[in-house]
Amino acid sequence: MKKTILAVVLGFCAAGLNAAQNPVFTDASFSAQLGALPAAAKAGAAVVQEITPAKAKTGRYVQVSGYVNLTGNGFINGPGTSYTYITLTGWASFRDSSGEVTCNNTYINEPVSVWITPNQYVFQTVWPNVYAQFSYKGKPVGSANMSGSISVSGFPSGNYVSLNGSGNMTGSIYVEDEQ
Repeated sequence: MKKTILAVVLGFCAAGLNAAQNPVFTDASFSAQLGALPAAAKAGAAVVQEITPAKAKTGRYVQVSGYVNLTGNGFINGPGTSYTYITLTGWASFRDSSGEVTCNNTYINEPVSVWITPNQYVFQTVWPNVYAQFSYKGKPVGSANMSGSISVSGFPSGNYVSLNGSGNMTGSIYVEDEQ
């Protein structure tokens, strides 16, 4: 019973303290704040603020392609038929059909092992993969994986062979439309 009475007394004390902290509505500053409210809020009506949704950005996948020329030199290992490792290198520029999505001067470095028989023509197909950085109307849009099939060939001369060839590389990249 003592606990119940103590709880009731403490509750009244807390309520009294809380009442002392409530704002006084006759204050001059409160009246000034009320004057700054819209008329609908003063009348007790709900004020609705119109929110306009953000426009969704649209985009599309764009096919990009470019012509590549690869060259490389190597030495033949031994007097007979053997494998030779050659690094084919070249530069390429890629673009879409409109010319607005572009990538200029991408370096391609493709190692290849070639089976070479002395005094016989060498023919090899390579499949280079390279990530190229693209821009759309001068602004960066990201990178795309470019791949393709390039045929290289050459004729060995003594212990030396020079290979070159060209082909097309293609890829696709997502480009957001301008708003």
